[in-house]
Amino acid sequence: MRSLKFRALVTLDPDTERTSSAVRRLVVRAHRHRPEGVRAFNAVVITDDQEPLRAGDTHHVVTMTITEEEALDLLRPGDRFELWSDHRLGHGVVSRRVFV
Repeated sequence: MRSLKFRALVTLDPDTERTSSAVRRLVVRAHRHRPEGVRAFNAVVITDDQEPLRAGDTHHVVTMTITEEEALDLLRPGDRFELWSDHRLGHGVVSRRVFV
């Protein structure tokens, strides 16, 4: 199993709780042009500035690490996704894939 890394800009909803760490396990929900085709991926999300994510953050740069190959089909540059952890936390857009 290989790790896939993606850079993204995320915006958190205003009522989202503050995280206590710059690293957080979240669920990334993505779909390609079909709402019934929503796919959820477990991800490790790391902020680039080492600051925790805060409610209302806009365009926060993060790196997402996902181990599921199917993510390659649903998380391409420009693709949108949602961040979840028991409920919706925010949304984002993939800026690029990181090759390791």
